Amino acid sequence: MYLNTLDIYQTDLAQIRPVSRLVSTAVFLFSGLMLCSANASAVQPVTPDYSSAKPGDVIQIKLSELYPTQMAVGKLQIDGDLADYASDPESLFNDLCKVQGAGKLAKSDATSTPKNPATYSCTLAVGTKKADMNTVDVGPEGKLYLTDGHHAFNSFWEVPDGGGDVTLSVLIGENLSRDSSGKPLTQSQFEQKMAELKHFLPIDAKGNPITFSQLPDSLGLSKFQDDPLRSMLYYLRGVSYDKSDKNLNPETGKPYPEVPFLEFYWGQLLSSKMDLTAYNLHQQDDYIRALKDAAALMVGLPKQQLIGNSGQTAAALGQMSRVDKKRLKKLAKPGSKLAKALAYQASH
Repeated sequence: MYLNTLDIYQTDLAQIRPVSRLVSTAVFLFSGLMLCSANASAVQPVTPDYSSAKPGDVIQIKLSELYPTQMAVGKLQIDGDLADYASDPESLFNDLCKVQGAGKLAKSDATSTPKNPATYSCTLAVGTKKADMNTVDVGPEGKLYLTDGHHAFNSFWEVPDGGGDVTLSVLIGENLSRDSSGKPLTQSQFEQKMAELKHFLPIDAKGNPITFSQLPDSLGLSKFQDDPLRSMLYYLRGVSYDKSDKNLNPETGKPYPEVPFLEFYWGQLLSSKMDLTAYNLHQQDDYIRALKDAAALMVGLPKQQLIGNSGQTAAALGQMSRVDKKRLKKLAKPGSKLAKALAYQASH
């Protein structure tokens, strides 16, 4: 039944008021829904598409745009970074300059924030030292997959005023969004390619196999498993092994190429030969004992022994000829980087 003007004027006032209230309420609710819908549309984030990026390009991104390619990290290593940043805020911006290939920190102040590169300055232009930069691969839909830097970037995420809005520049490694004919790769084709390139680490913190779909969906320390051996390998760098390109391949006379996830492969080797439950890794003296045992195992291997699932030899993974005892002794001192990391870990 429709009410015309005559009907309304002839209706009793007691009947008019409820009808008026109902109409007003309906109009108000409808307007509110339209406004909410408009606001929701306005704030929906637009996912950047990096499909056109080329290998070697330097691009500025937010940490929230990056997809991890490993499930575990060495959380003690990250605790060491966070301890440094807490005691010396400038060290955070110095590290941000370094990973952006921009040298060292030139200037920062109390207003500087990792979310805005314009609030601090570096000694060099971003991208000047590409060898210092962390790499990403481009996948389907132009999404970015971090292939190097999970520890540094998680440290930046975890600092006060950090998180997904931390903004920095990265280096494009491979663009795997399309095949050689220009046809877009499916997600499964992309994942297969990442596995072939060994740009995806298919194991968890205990060495169990995982699929690509099990990887964390973003950075942020709570998303990752802790691998104690990965932390140990961080402290063993320069003690019993170094970067893969520090050794020369006797067949070519040239340095071995860089190997993604190198430390995890060494971790696979150590996990097969060491029982970490025999050490208290929260206590500095016992941690040093574990490092000494691991270092002796590593340098004692035949140079041509294959390490973990890397398909590479000990020499290709940076094996040193002898243990650098001076570096170990330095780590054993009070106030060392290891000591600070353990103290930070105990208090957080």
